[in-house]
Amino acid sequence: REPVNTMGMAFWKELRAVVDDLEADAGVRAMIFRSGLKKNVFTAGLDIQELYAPNSSEAKFREYWAALTTTLVKIYATPKMTAAAVKGACPAGGCCLSLCCDYRVITADGTMGLNEVRGGIPPPVFWVELFAKIAGQQRAELLLMRGDMTPSAKLLEYGLVHAVVENEGELLPATTKEVQRLLMSPDAGRAMTKNMLRQELAKRWSEGCAWEAGIGWKTISDPRSVAAMTKVLKMLAEGRAKKSKL
Repeated sequence: REPVNTMGMAFWKELRAVVDDLEADAGVRAMIFRSGLKKNVFTAGLDIQELYAPNSSEAKFREYWAALTTTLVKIYATPKMTAAAVKGACPAGGCCLSLCCDYRVITADGTMGLNEVRGGIPPPVFWVELFAKIAGQQRAELLLMRGDMTPSAKLLEYGLVHAVVENEGELLPATTKEVQRLLMSPDAGRAMTKNMLRQELAKRWSEGCAWEAGIGWKTISDPRSVAAMTKVLKMLAEGRAKKSKL
């Protein structure tokens, strides 16, 4: 979805449909998520228009949150092998999608993080839990409260990615090679082990969707959040206006 893979309602519905089809195909053993954008971006994250309360409603927001949560949980819990091949910037929703995968590779110029606090809102509850499970509690507290977009070398050091490649040309081959290595063992044992490790969070995340959506709506409809997002939208609009004049 040019130009930056904004994760709106249509994005999540289409992604869920693709994942469902692949999961149902017995001939498919693995899924690799990557960006085909012209820009050096994996995704710009959630669609801010979906998070801007003055242009939405609680019912609409809850529908959106259900769409994205069911998709993320499906990716997190699928018995298939999953990998994220991340090029460039990978904030917020893109970061969470990547963390749901079994294996993550990023380009050397890439950055990733749950940076929601920079926009005046907290990261979603279960996203924070997933991040902390991978990065560790103390490191998660520092990175998330600052809203850091962590560079590739530090992501590797923190265990948030498994490998770094020099450029986009190396990204898919390196990811595919590691996926093939991980698929050398029969699927059943790997899938059962993955289920043992992930089923508890997956269950709570799925069952807590409506609760998390309620927190989310309360947060984004708070006047302070609305004011912060209004500033972000204004900056984005000014940026687009400058580009159109060039």
